[in-house]
Amino acid sequence: MNFKHLKAFYTVAKLKSFTKAAHELSVSQPTLSLQVQNLENQYDIVLINRTQKSIELTEEGGTVYAFADKIFSLSRDLENSIEDLNLLRSGKLQIGTTPTLARYMLPGIIQTLKQHNPDIRLQLYTGLSREMLGKVMEFEYHIGIIGRVPYPSNIIARQVLNPKLYFITADKMNHSIHLKDLANYPIIFPEQGSATREYIIQEFKKRDIPLNNFIDCENPPALKHMVHLGMGGAFLPWYSIETDVKADKYRYVEVLDGLSLNIDLVYLRERRKSKPIKTFNTTLKEYRFLKSSPDEEPPSCILAEPNAQT
Repeated sequence: MNFKHLKAFYTVAKLKSFTKAAHELSVSQPTLSLQVQNLENQYDIVLINRTQKSIELTEEGGTVYAFADKIFSLSRDLENSIEDLNLLRSGKLQIGTTPTLARYMLPGIIQTLKQHNPDIRLQLYTGLSREMLGKVMEFEYHIGIIGRVPYPSNIIARQVLNPKLYFITADKMNHSIHLKDLANYPIIFPEQGSATREYIIQEFKKRDIPLNNFIDCENPPALKHMVHLGMGGAFLPWYSIETDVKADKYRYVEVLDGLSLNIDLVYLRERRKSKPIKTFNTTLKEYRFLKSSPDEEPPSCILAEPNAQT
């Protein structure tokens, strides 16, 4: 069997388009059509019913597609296994996270990881939670540590932390409030794609509380400085605000609605047996995180079972 011809058929069937398949495989459409025809001629069968409007698989085509899917899935697993071996040999692990987590959480984790694996070479990248998730899904990063957002089925997510969120403000307020008390208060949000932003907006909507007065800010230090200047308030975890609170840059207020943001370790399901990922999981279990509130001891990593929702 010519696997190039099988790959051509498989890609057309998967994308339901000769044009899209030709683009993905970087070949011309006539070349792609010829490859599919050669596969059909080799076994004297028709795999695809070709019409102007759509591409439909024949019964034989469906059978061949099912086997081809298994073949190319195993091929990807083999490539990932070889990549894992090369990763361990070269000591390279790419991590995507958010700027806040990169500043307050990842340095300690990386230090612990390096103590046990001195030859490992880590590459740390930052961005919004959704952006980092996309990089993991595109095989650009091996793992992500991000705020929880909706995950597709090919992603394994393991909860790492569940830090409480506080409201910070330069104004005098009660020591504790409800979200409804902030209905008309200016709120400063991280930009779209932030897990914190999505979570807070969802909590307001669940309680039918209008959000009519808010500012978007893409830079975390700038966001806190805007709060310091009295331009509004924001929702942040304790480890992100502790130093500023002690320096009297702004006040923190407890939100009685019980807000907390899930922080997850995410990676592709087909990489779940990866040795670098297993090594990282082991490190997380041993690491003790920063304080999640003014009065609590630093918590240990939760590292919930894969895709466990808490």
